[in-house]
Amino acid sequence: MNNIILDNELLILKDNEDKEINIKKDINTKIILINEQKANNKFIINLEENSSVILNILDASDDINRKVIINLSGKNSYSEVNISSISLGNNNYIVDVYHNEKNTHSETNLHGLTIGHNKITFKNNGSIKKGSIKSILNQDNKIITLDKNNSKIEPNLFIDEYDVSASHGAYIGKFKEEDIFYLKTRGLNENECNNLLINGFLLGNFDDKESLEKIIKKYWR
Repeated sequence: MNNIILDNELLILKDNEDKEINIKKDINTKIILINEQKANNKFIINLEENSSVILNILDASDDINRKVIINLSGKNSYSEVNISSISLGNNNYIVDVYHNEKNTHSETNLHGLTIGHNKITFKNNGSIKKGSIKSILNQDNKIITLDKNNSKIEPNLFIDEYDVSASHGAYIGKFKEEDIFYLKTRGLNENECNNLLINGFLLGNFDDKESLEKIIKKYWR
């Protein structure tokens, strides 16, 4: 496993090897991975006091097995995990977020798109240990299925403290009919409606959307 000590504002990952990333005190950083290959790996991210991380992963492949572990081990640390997955086969994700100190905050957004008989599994685990008061833990888990529904979401909250805020949500299905109808009233056909909704759904938390839209167009037209 590669061990990285991060003391700057941006890390662009170029491979799918296992990594442990340590974010030093008072460092705010963003980590980006754009991937179109098979992957079987684990990322561990440890945060010290007053540090923050935004982890953006876009996967478009047929065989993904990822595990992401976030350790919020410093007071006032913050993590945001945004995973967007286009499944061309069977993609599996486990995200574990541990609130180990008070005043910690996590946002986890797992978004997936399946076409045909392909499958995505999200297991999203959030833990707040006793003594980690004033912590905030939010999960947003959604999978849009354009054909068959073989996917699964498992959202879990493990809370051992009262003075906290924690929430999770899970949705598997198609885009809402009212959203499609609204776009059609603006002159778009159904394919154009789906293109617009897919790009917004998968890329809402990403920068450089124009180049990423080109990746999506490879797999959905």
